[in-house]
Amino acid sequence: MIKSVVVIALAAAIFASCSNTPPSTDPAAPQAFAEKRANLPWWRQLNDPALNQDITTALAANPGLRSVALRIQKADASVAQARASLLPRLNLGIGPRTGRRREFDVGPYDLPTWQSSAGLSWEVDVTGKLRAAKNSANESRNAAVWDYHAARLLLASRLASTRMNLYRFNAEIANLNEALAANQGTLNSLTERSNAGLIPDATLDKQRAEDERLHRTKLDLERLRDLTLVQLRTLRGGGNPAQADRETFPTPSSLSARPLDQLLASHPELLAAEARVRSAFQLATSARLDLLPSFQINLLANGAQKNLSDRFRVWAAQAGPSLNIPIYDPTRIAALKSRQAQAMIASANYRQTVLDVLAEIDRARINLASRQAQLATAKRETSALARTRKNAREQFSAGLTSQIELLDTERQWLAAKRSQASLRQAMLAARINLIKATGGGRL
Repeated sequence: MIKSVVVIALAAAIFASCSNTPPSTDPAAPQAFAEKRANLPWWRQLNDPALNQDITTALAANPGLRSVALRIQKADASVAQARASLLPRLNLGIGPRTGRRREFDVGPYDLPTWQSSAGLSWEVDVTGKLRAAKNSANESRNAAVWDYHAARLLLASRLASTRMNLYRFNAEIANLNEALAANQGTLNSLTERSNAGLIPDATLDKQRAEDERLHRTKLDLERLRDLTLVQLRTLRGGGNPAQADRETFPTPSSLSARPLDQLLASHPELLAAEARVRSAFQLATSARLDLLPSFQINLLANGAQKNLSDRFRVWAAQAGPSLNIPIYDPTRIAALKSRQAQAMIASANYRQTVLDVLAEIDRARINLASRQAQLATAKRETSALARTRKNAREQFSAGLTSQIELLDTERQWLAAKRSQASLRQAMLAARINLIKATGGGRL
């Protein structure tokens, strides 16, 4: 009767392994196109050697990126651990012992001093639960790899945006220096007229107040520029960036378009989320298969002797298969429910990631198109105000216009120049955000 039960249980276990074992996943499943695209130095299309140096330094020295890269090593260890669960386990042990043993028919006698043992156990994965756990570890490693590429993309885009901010502040400071120089000329002219008694002191004081306002604005811009340099050094992982005083923006190459489905299929954040979904479902499958009977082969031997060099006085050996049939195990049932819930959470997170990526792409495209149109308008506005400013200064020098009109014109011109620099930086930032939103590489 017992043999019949064992045979039936083994047959059921083998049948379950044939019908319920999940298909194995290939660790190299992500497309070769995605891997190639993830390693493209997309920032070179911005045509900025200083930015190239920043990103090269950051990829090698940024500790945050290094921390993300180390997760791959941790995932490799988890994969090795999962693979090891498929292999037999061999244990050897030896150690001293003390005590006495009493037998009813003989009486007490001393136990041998030394005890040795050896054991071999191997759980045969007839249901496929161990293979499912190994597949889950492989997918977790894939997720760690794509997390690294996503972190690499984020770091490069933040560096690029920060450097564009640096150029913007330098450009605005240069515009303020030009305005300050012009204001100083006006202030010198008014001082001469005031000394000659041709204008009231209030007119000179108004010009001095304008000069102080410009200096205060410049000090604030220098503060923002210095904070940007601190951020740039931090992102680089230390070291001073090159061309810290540059005030001209780079001229990037034209963007090349690719179909949206190709961009999404090679997006590192989506690939990482997809790998997490596969990993979670593999774990749920492993937990479900753990409810089925498990088959194990055991070899065990132990012995005891008075000295290590003596023969065994007492020894025993046993060998044979064992079948574990979980009739009711609340722990395994609870683990299955937990794994299934985690799989549902991973699926929901994947859908949310897709929506977030699509929204980020749409925002970046809208911002880029709008900034390009605004920048074109700002250039025309600046050109018109530059001519108006020149005429206003000539008329003021000739005494044909008032100081108020000159100050108004100067302020409008400076505001337009600053707006143009800000829009130029915003347009480049929108372009960088679009590259990041689409997963990096060339679009």
